[in-house]
Amino acid sequence: MANIKLKKFLDELKETNGKLPEDLHVTRKAGAFVAISDGKVIKVSEPQIRYCPLFTMLFKEKIINTESIIKKFEWQIKNIGMFTCHRELSDDKIIVPFGASEILMYAVNRGAIDCAVVACEGAGTLLTPDSSLIQAVGAYMNGIFYTSLVKEIISKIKALGGFVLSEEKAELDQYKGVRKALKMGYKKIAVTVRGDETSSLKKIRDIKLKNDEKIYILSVCNSGITKNQAEIVKELADLAWACGSNYIREIAGPAAILQLGVKIPVFALSQKGIDLIASYSEDNIFKSKIIIAKKHYITSNKYKSGAIKASMGKFSVYLYETEKLPVISEDEPDPLI
Repeated sequence: MANIKLKKFLDELKETNGKLPEDLHVTRKAGAFVAISDGKVIKVSEPQIRYCPLFTMLFKEKIINTESIIKKFEWQIKNIGMFTCHRELSDDKIIVPFGASEILMYAVNRGAIDCAVVACEGAGTLLTPDSSLIQAVGAYMNGIFYTSLVKEIISKIKALGGFVLSEEKAELDQYKGVRKALKMGYKKIAVTVRGDETSSLKKIRDIKLKNDEKIYILSVCNSGITKNQAEIVKELADLAWACGSNYIREIAGPAAILQLGVKIPVFALSQKGIDLIASYSEDNIFKSKIIIAKKHYITSNKYKSGAIKASMGKFSVYLYETEKLPVISEDEPDPLI
């Protein structure tokens, strides 16, 4: 579905401009495709989600519309250099408490993984053992659906000890990225995969591994995925971000062992998912208290009887046992898609 909508979006862009710009990056926010070229937003499709608590927290905008989306990306271009040769690529600040890049940053630092395979605009699929590079790339990143080569971004990645799948065309292929990481000798690899990329998800999970090799799959950018795609995420991912997806909440949520957060939940769907989350904490309770036979959830700011206080990242959280998941908040993206 995303590929069909992306093709329509690109066809409209091509029709308007006569051809696609040589410098072009397409991402998505609130179900809206966003095209960026030469450091400017040049096209935004109609957003499907009108409110998101994370969007409000990060950008102080209560209503999501074309104007607020443009404002968001203009801020990222100006302040972080996203989608341009000025891209900042080293950071260790926690931006999103339960973000994928934050979890991966700590997982590398604490030895749970030795390489992350992620997507970066201007570079395509990126492999790195560097925690600061992981966080800088992913802190404000939405899903990347199309990108063109930005040589300066690749040069900065290489200078920071990272690698790209293709230096000639900024190729986006997470499956090939994982295969390359294994070939380079990495043993514990975490990879982020968009929820609509189910073919990549299947191919990654089908890779034949040696006894000392592990692959952790993080399903991200799940807003708008289909019911069938959510079923595949449930079966094959280790961690799944609910984003603005109704189906991830409905299908992956009840299958989870642990839920992080309640406004935009993250679901741990396997023991490997629990292990990644455990590496985000200095405490051992996530390994000692969480067992697959029971359900648990974590909140960052609401204590009630029965909670166990723990550290996660640079903040405190409360761990609860519950009869079923998901635990839902009234303050969530609206509408869910």
